[in-house]
Amino acid sequence: MFSYSEFKNIINLIKINLPIIDFADVTSRTKSFCVVRHDIEFSVDRALEMARIEADELGISSTYTVQLRNNTYNALSEKNIKTVREIQKLGHRIGLHQNPPNLSAAKITENILKDIGVLEHYYDFKIDRFAFHRPNLNPELLAWYVKVDDLINCNGKLFFHYFKKEKPEKLDVTYLSDSNHLWKFGHPLEINFDVVKKLHVLMHPYSWSHLGYRNYGNFVSLIRERNEELLYSMDSETSTFPQELLK
Repeated sequence: MFSYSEFKNIINLIKINLPIIDFADVTSRTKSFCVVRHDIEFSVDRALEMARIEADELGISSTYTVQLRNNTYNALSEKNIKTVREIQKLGHRIGLHQNPPNLSAAKITENILKDIGVLEHYYDFKIDRFAFHRPNLNPELLAWYVKVDDLINCNGKLFFHYFKKEKPEKLDVTYLSDSNHLWKFGHPLEINFDVVKKLHVLMHPYSWSHLGYRNYGNFVSLIRERNEELLYSMDSETSTFPQELLK
């Protein structure tokens, strides 16, 4: 469960049945496709691990979205700038994972442009897309299909079918997500490809690992990884930090 082995099986099954293409290559005339997106929530390191598997073993490119304001990682630290640049150099696209307050459409647009400007300044490459963080808390963001200049909204009409309450019998695009370490809308290995011709798969790299864990075990391993990174940072920043606390 949530192992890299399972991840490879998912991607390989999709590759047999649908072309995996970039968001930028989808048009209103595209009859079949799969777009793959990864929202980076807790671990940039796990995102890089997944990016390497996709590029080196699976031969695909996908989209990784980065949060600028995140309490669990610093998108602008020297280490994470280097890591995100490496993900991009592997052939993947980087987007903004926007966590907007409850604002008007105009203000949200302004925030997106400002945040992308900051990321572009430090990453030193162009960012052409965005995705909202936890849009279920503000579903109007999905209903609006927010348009911002010539940027790609990863939940735009070409890639996402918004609906309220009951799921329609026919979807323009089937959306599957592993949010909260759970496939709430169906598992990719159980897709009926006779019916599904347009697919949007969202995965969160923090959920995936070599061993694969259930939710509790995954967070234990994740906290251990982040704790090691914190202790390393403290040790490298000051020689006066109590060494017994770094063990």
